[in-house]
Amino acid sequence: MRSRGGAASAALIALAIAGLTSGSPARAADCDDVASKRAAWVSCTLEQMSTAEKVGQMFVVNGFGQTVDATDPDTVAANNTLYGPGIDNLEDLIEAYKPGGIVYFSWSNNLAGGPAQILGLSNGIQEVALDQSPPVPMLISVDQEEGEVLRIGSPATVFPGNMALGAARSVPLAFTNAAITGQELRAMGINVDNAPVVDVNTNPLNAADGIRAFGDRVNFVSRFTEAAVNGYEGPGQVSAVAKHWPGLGDTSTNPDDGVSTTDQTLAEMRRFNFPSFRAAIGAGVDSVMVTHMQTPNVPGSNETPTTFNPRFVTDLLRGSLGFNGVVITDALNAQALADYTASQIALNSIRAGNDQLLELGGFPNVAPADLPAAHEAVMDAVRDGDITKRRVEQSARRVLNQKWKVGLATDPFADPNELNQIVGTPEHLAVARETAERSITLLKNSGDLLPLAPDPGTRVLVTGWGQSSTPRIAQELSSRNLTTQTLVTGSQPTQAQIDQAKAAAAQSDLVVVDTFNVWSSQPSGQVQLVEALEQTGKPVIVTALGTPYDIAYLRGVDAFVGVHDYQPVSIDAMVATLVGEVEPTGELPVTITDPDNPGTVLYPFGFGLRYTPPTPPASALSCMGEQATQLGSADGEVIEGTDGPDVIVALGGDDEILAGGGDDIVCADGGADRLLGQGGEDILKGKEGVDVLHGGKGVDACNGGRGRDTEASC
Repeated sequence: MRSRGGAASAALIALAIAGLTSGSPARAADCDDVASKRAAWVSCTLEQMSTAEKVGQMFVVNGFGQTVDATDPDTVAANNTLYGPGIDNLEDLIEAYKPGGIVYFSWSNNLAGGPAQILGLSNGIQEVALDQSPPVPMLISVDQEEGEVLRIGSPATVFPGNMALGAARSVPLAFTNAAITGQELRAMGINVDNAPVVDVNTNPLNAADGIRAFGDRVNFVSRFTEAAVNGYEGPGQVSAVAKHWPGLGDTSTNPDDGVSTTDQTLAEMRRFNFPSFRAAIGAGVDSVMVTHMQTPNVPGSNETPTTFNPRFVTDLLRGSLGFNGVVITDALNAQALADYTASQIALNSIRAGNDQLLELGGFPNVAPADLPAAHEAVMDAVRDGDITKRRVEQSARRVLNQKWKVGLATDPFADPNELNQIVGTPEHLAVARETAERSITLLKNSGDLLPLAPDPGTRVLVTGWGQSSTPRIAQELSSRNLTTQTLVTGSQPTQAQIDQAKAAAAQSDLVVVDTFNVWSSQPSGQVQLVEALEQTGKPVIVTALGTPYDIAYLRGVDAFVGVHDYQPVSIDAMVATLVGEVEPTGELPVTITDPDNPGTVLYPFGFGLRYTPPTPPASALSCMGEQATQLGSADGEVIEGTDGPDVIVALGGDDEILAGGGDDIVCADGGADRLLGQGGEDILKGKEGVDVLHGGKGVDACNGGRGRDTEASC
């Protein structure tokens, strides 16, 4: 495969690394004959590896290039800058460091050529990895969370993100979306998705999670987490990575951008953060990603980032939660760790109990990467006995177990002949459209402004945040026979842009404004823009492409639609909803409170308006003779009660009903439902289907109805 002069330099680097250990084992034949047996294959592979090669398994790295052996000048120059002369491409990087994983990014030019190019790169990486001695297949990963964090776009299927799924209130869709995402990644040779985010977004001002989270309720997020993990690792055939342990939901700063701190106590973390990770672990998640967060209210933590803290990585994650899979750090070039050297970061991470170090280079600027210094520091520590060989083998064994579990021992390659039969199929695209349409959440509709009538005489100004989303909204409205004008103003509109938009609005009949997290900067130019548009007296419709918390800052608008996503599939679903082609059925997956008085709820969890309210049969309006306070009419809904007494009725099938802390009455009608009490004297009644009823704490009564039911604690 090699045809470049860089081969000799790469070989010298590899020899230098290998020379840091003594007594490399004799090479035996590869382990293909035991590849079908996990323990045998893992042990066989480990026995053939030197200590340096085992250390290599503890690193996940990146490099530039669309092919494994790229020779174009830009790729060679970028990789030389990152890793030094002789590392021209990913082939050189693999041969020099024998890493356990490669991660793809758009900015490192790994994904620019589309699915066929990505497949070729992935297969090329596996060929190089298996050409080493011993041959060890490669974990190949990407951050394909869907929604806000998306590395591979069309023609692959693009789904809305987690918060949109929460608004759609469908656990089955969470499973299906993850399964399809996994299948398409695997068809391109990617075997690890760094998803799902399982943080509970308890802080409305959270710049780290926001729409990347399913919602702000613990049990709610846990159910979606379980479904997503099962989707990725079941039919999806990729490893899932639950992140960001021990939970970023209470923070306000993204660790990528600065020091991230939570004020939570350990008791609060156990209550709000840990259950969703426990759900992921219960579903068999292969890997958990640890974030770089300071926890000043946890005794003994001081200013130690969680990545370096054995209490969080070893004692709590492995001990209390019982996780035995691969623990990987978040990106170690994050600004949250800017005060530490590469050596300190690597050694502290390993001492805390992390198995893999996510060592990235090349973003936001191409500059020397930390990998050479970090790798050398670990090898020196092993040689000096500061890190034992047993500790290294522990992590290498876990990594090899993951590789075996995801099928790399027997089938690491993607089949080019199957690519177009899997990636971006009409069936997959239809599921994405359904998800988006079910997620659109109408929070305000003064004077029944919506839906809009398709009248070419109606002049609509479309303005706001999105460089691509604003023009697309205008384009989609124009295709519905409305006359549009487009003005993109960005995340922080200038006064000149605000004045221009205000003048254009005065010449229009109504205004559609797309916003994204208007709360993220103060003073907010986006808020000032909307307020100026309101002053024109023209109807103003806000479509929030980020979190729905924007409505707390934009209360004077005439209509407000929560989209929870800015991908084209969601934009199209939102416009279809604006003109009445789609009924808004989304429900808030978070609680929206007054920013100045957090105890005042403006829009409760589960709120969502309809154009045409559903008219269920009269019998569905009551449960055990009591008037229903909450009603679900679709299949696969998650319905969560309040802390007071609730009367919940769920029609359709496969519902998850989570009664709150009061004395609740729950009735489910048809399907395989899960009815869970959470304290109080609850009455849980299923009807037809295979129901699971769990009363929780309290004196409960359960009646499964007809079907093979499970009744516990009743």
